Amino acid sequence: MNVSYIKLKDFFYQDSIISDIDNILQWDLSTMMPEHSRTQRARQLCFLNDVKHKMFSDPKVKDLFKKTNEKQLSFNDAKNFKEMKKKFNYFSALPSELIKKKTILSSECEGIWRKAKLQSNFSLVEQSLSDLIKIIREEAIILSDTFECSPYDALLRNYEDSYSSNEIEKLFKKLHPFINDVYEKIIKKQKKEEIFSILKNLSNDEQFTLSKYFMKKLGFNFKKGRIDQSCHPFCGGGIDDIRITTRLNKNDSFAAFEAVMHETGHALYEQGLPKRWQFQPVGKSGGMALHESQSLFIEMQIMKSSGFQKFLSKTIKDKFKYTDESWSSGNLFKIFNKVQKSFIRVESDEVTYPLHIILRFKIEQKIIKNEINTEDIPQIWNYEFEKLFGFEVDNDANGCLQDIHWYAGLFGYFPTYTLGSLISAQLAASMRNEIEDLDSKISDGRFKDIVLWLKKNIHSKGRFFSTEEIINQVTNQKLSDSFFKKYIVRKYL
Repeated sequence: MNVSYIKLKDFFYQDSIISDIDNILQWDLSTMMPEHSRTQRARQLCFLNDVKHKMFSDPKVKDLFKKTNEKQLSFNDAKNFKEMKKKFNYFSALPSELIKKKTILSSECEGIWRKAKLQSNFSLVEQSLSDLIKIIREEAIILSDTFECSPYDALLRNYEDSYSSNEIEKLFKKLHPFINDVYEKIIKKQKKEEIFSILKNLSNDEQFTLSKYFMKKLGFNFKKGRIDQSCHPFCGGGIDDIRITTRLNKNDSFAAFEAVMHETGHALYEQGLPKRWQFQPVGKSGGMALHESQSLFIEMQIMKSSGFQKFLSKTIKDKFKYTDESWSSGNLFKIFNKVQKSFIRVESDEVTYPLHIILRFKIEQKIIKNEINTEDIPQIWNYEFEKLFGFEVDNDANGCLQDIHWYAGLFGYFPTYTLGSLISAQLAASMRNEIEDLDSKISDGRFKDIVLWLKKNIHSKGRFFSTEEIINQVTNQKLSDSFFKKYIVRKYL
């Protein structure tokens, strides 16, 4: 019996519970928490991080790693031990004071960002963001020494360690000209198509009802999760307690619905993880590129398909009695798949979406390299945006203030969205070869086989394999941009 390893399993069980508590507090901070309670919440989060850091700094834990005989472990336990070491190396590398400062500053910055976004005024959050960025740069330098990579890659590893920034750069360089080329062709084609405007938008209550209905249809377990409203849609919570949020827009019938479908993809992944290992590192979800592939699979490959729009149209007619031509499946398909360059990333179409990520990827690398002063972010954002999209940013809310990520300290996260798009297209191609009558099942609202396929091939594997390994296992080849390109051409042209 490997006593040291058993003790490590108990240690990481405790770590998992603390993380769950942290996640629920973070969810509450973004949804229900009173405005003037943020300082107290920062203290609570800081305390939890301090407890965790002391746990990982205990010499006894380091000793347990030394005493564990890896050769005596089973295949699954050896995989778990590998993930244990990765997490231990990360936490033990960072000083306690730095973690405290980052926790406090990110909480404060996120709170100020909400006000700045409402007022479309970057200057309100400039100083707070500047203080946060200084800490993030310190973190990046420390981790870069630990993992022997660039500071930006060290941050990227927090979210995805299968692909480096250089590899991502190469993918983006191939995607960019492709998007520019197909965009003009798609626009020309879509200009000839008639779209009927929706005369009366779904009410907020109807939007919420519709979202919950499809969450349930897709297999979301409401006995172990819930949906609420927040400033920015996200999926969080803890083990057996998955929380989805969305924002409602009375002027857009489907903005909330699209966001919920995206977050449901995340949630299904979390609810499909291997139960036997749920409190261990290897039982957690894979990298964020893989996670985003699951959300984008539901949102893009399923929800925006013509088959889904048939079922959606029927559902709206049955539930809300909307029957005019604007609610027909053909018209809904055109609405959901309208291609148009726009300011907002989360509201953009799947063709131009990667441009939004290319923009953020370029800027945040320069921020971490200290090549951009915080005060200059709006100006640089607006300049780079106009180069990519061809028109000027009209205000900060539609520009550098639109996303929560930087203001919550999440540098290195953005590239995982486009990696997720590429992965989802590659997975969809494999699924089509394995599930018969896939399109008819979607149009009939029969999603069980789809979700079971995702659970078998992705969800149930936890962190037993890397993102790259899973893609190879499921599709028999490495990640490629070719599947995404073929998907776009086939669907739009």
